[in-house]
Amino acid sequence: MSKEREELFAVFAEAKEYDKPLILTNLTFAHLIDEVVFPHENDKPFFIDGFQITREKIRRLKILRQKKYFSHLLALLHRRLQHGDITLQKIYGQQYHTRLEAALREGCEDVTSQVIKAYDTKIKPSLKDYLPKREELIKAAYIFFWEAIKQLNN
Repeated sequence: MSKEREELFAVFAEAKEYDKPLILTNLTFAHLIDEVVFPHENDKPFFIDGFQITREKIRRLKILRQKKYFSHLLALLHRRLQHGDITLQKIYGQQYHTRLEAALREGCEDVTSQVIKAYDTKIKPSLKDYLPKREELIKAAYIFFWEAIKQLNN
């Protein structure tokens, strides 16, 4: 799974009972599978942004591949929240989720279908062997995912 730098992913979800979007960033592919995709696809509870949710509660789920400059966009947003004019800090705080969603849209690529397809093709058929063969299965799903991304980019 290693490339020059390990790819990172984000998750954006809207769920019943929550008025703001739930967001995770900087997940490796393995963490994405373990913490979100595996429980989601197996109707198990999981956590996004500190909230325990289930597949039933989710209205929308997006899996995003973070582009190289996403970390810069996120750092810039957080810098503006913490430094400078207090009035601007307050505005950025009030608009945080809107600005974070904008950064996700600009600095990420929606790969939900490719990740789910990789899971369904490489992990789901071997679900009973998931724990003993976790690394092998995740690696196979990651390779499958990258092949799908390459085909889309051609």
